[in-house]
Amino acid sequence: NATPTPSDPYAGATRGGTYRQDQSGDPPTIDPYGNIAFLTKGFAAHIYSRLFKYNAGAGVKRSDLLPVGDLAEASEASPDGLTWTIKLRKDAKFHNVAPVNGRAVTSDDVKFSWGRATAEANTNRSQLAFVDKVEYPDASTVKFTLKAPNAAFLDVLADANLLWIMPTESEGKFNPAQQAIGSGPWMLDSYQPSVVIKYKKNPDYFDKPYPYFDDVTAFVVTDQAKRVADFSSKQVNLTWLFLPTERDQLKKERADAKLEETQGIGGYIYLRTDRPPFNDKRVRQAISMGLNRPAIRAAISKGEGVDEQLYHVGFPFSRQVKDLPAAQAKLWQHNIAEAKKLMAAAIGEGKTIDTTWDHADAAIYTQAYVDSATLAQAQLKEIGINIKDQTAPYAQYISTTYQGQYEGMGHSPRAVPYWLDFVTERFTMKPARGRINLSYVNDPKLEDLLDKQRGQFKQEERLQTVKQIEELVAEEQYEIYFSTDTRTYFWDKDIENYRPTAWFPYTHLMKTWRGKA
Repeated sequence: NATPTPSDPYAGATRGGTYRQDQSGDPPTIDPYGNIAFLTKGFAAHIYSRLFKYNAGAGVKRSDLLPVGDLAEASEASPDGLTWTIKLRKDAKFHNVAPVNGRAVTSDDVKFSWGRATAEANTNRSQLAFVDKVEYPDASTVKFTLKAPNAAFLDVLADANLLWIMPTESEGKFNPAQQAIGSGPWMLDSYQPSVVIKYKKNPDYFDKPYPYFDDVTAFVVTDQAKRVADFSSKQVNLTWLFLPTERDQLKKERADAKLEETQGIGGYIYLRTDRPPFNDKRVRQAISMGLNRPAIRAAISKGEGVDEQLYHVGFPFSRQVKDLPAAQAKLWQHNIAEAKKLMAAAIGEGKTIDTTWDHADAAIYTQAYVDSATLAQAQLKEIGINIKDQTAPYAQYISTTYQGQYEGMGHSPRAVPYWLDFVTERFTMKPARGRINLSYVNDPKLEDLLDKQRGQFKQEERLQTVKQIEELVAEEQYEIYFSTDTRTYFWDKDIENYRPTAWFPYTHLMKTWRGKA
């Protein structure tokens, strides 16, 4: 093979072989529109294509991520920004599996998929409500008309939560919850729930020469210790999302391995701000000040990490909590006396709050996630909040609590988003509650700022509005953030061009190959 150069970083790529990794659980369903779980979307990322995706590959950093065409070959906006015309690739085909049999992807499939994405039953539909109408002039053209110009339009189409292009045969000719047929780089070979998912290379994939590997095997391993053991014994080529304790163990046991430590977003508390007592921001501020974040970090991540806020502090445009205006930054400081004053002012001197805290079990999100809830609940008792802990299996949690079906408080991890407008799905009520507006926030001032930043096409102007959003949410404490965490990825030294910083890593994985050991 030729030697890679800056102009051709893939010149040395080799083809073939099997890539093995583990994942923390089963997807609750393999239908990408059947559930909002990250495990479902991660599965979909191997099988299906989108109109746009985020760029990936050699030399692409997290800060460089931008929407690029996937099934879209070209896109053009009208001068007023209200109409986007997208041309589909004519070489894109679905997997050569009955009953679809390798036919071309057409605008009929986009129409069908848009229908599923915007269906009443789809929790994500509110994210697409800014689209006024979609037209399909011919087999390779899709025309979107927006209600207002939207700087985030292509980001929305690239969002791995929203629009996966499925064949029209998914309705009536096969069940997408049992069979997966897309146009992506991988085809589903077999699936044994709780054991293994096997993918094989799509030989007709339109984005040549990818993927490089012939097969991908994903072992379903919910036990963290076994995941460490599997990589230590070289049963898998990659393992990921380890906090410092397991990281340090693997550093010793696999000193030969490559690794990357990424500063991720730790968990956050959401709460019912649409009803007492959490509709009073003084209670929410008291909760934030009642948390001893350094103590939680010491217990969970060997003290690593820093206070986190709405816009991940690792973003180049975001501020560290300590750099927010002083009146807001102090809300992250552990201050029991001030928290009790806020509680007394909100609910009365000597009174307490009895509430619930819903979260998933440790199987998918790990024991550290559960331990952080336990520690936080004990800390909040000191300021007069008595919490009944309510734990559910992941599949139940993601289908109920994470859909907004809870009464008091809840707790979830956060993924690192790729796009500025991720805040809309967290806080909008227009025209319906956003996909993860789990705090039931209904704030007209915040809505105006969300609308404003979507209409700003000059980045420097948009970032000024982002600062206003950042400060408003910090003041209101609509979501109460814990800390950043260090998430480490390990992979074999002969695995080349793996990029662990992607939320759904299939675009990185398809550009990965096995070099010389």
